[in-house]
Amino acid sequence: MADKSVDSPVRIIGSRELHQNLPTILRELEKTDVRYVLTVHGKPKAVLVGAEPYLNLVTDRKTPSEALVGLQLSALLGGSLKASDLEDFEQALEAKPR
Repeated sequence: MADKSVDSPVRIIGSRELHQNLPTILRELEKTDVRYVLTVHGKPKAVLVGAEPYLNLVTDRKTPSEALVGLQLSALLGGSLKASDLEDFEQALEAKPR
């Protein structure tokens, strides 16, 4: 399957391999530490991360667009937002763009 060093949860895959192994890759992305680097013709084009791990990343660095994605993902994942989470999202949405 994908290239992966013994110590790294990052796997490098090509677009063909992504297409052929999508169900397995999606299951792997449920793990919080797994990342895939998608390459096209050997050049990195995207980083794949699971929805819940991404949500955790978003809540650490909130810009308005990340806050919106966070709210959408929380709803899709059926998670309950605490009052403090909602306050953080509101602050991000009120923040002025840089």
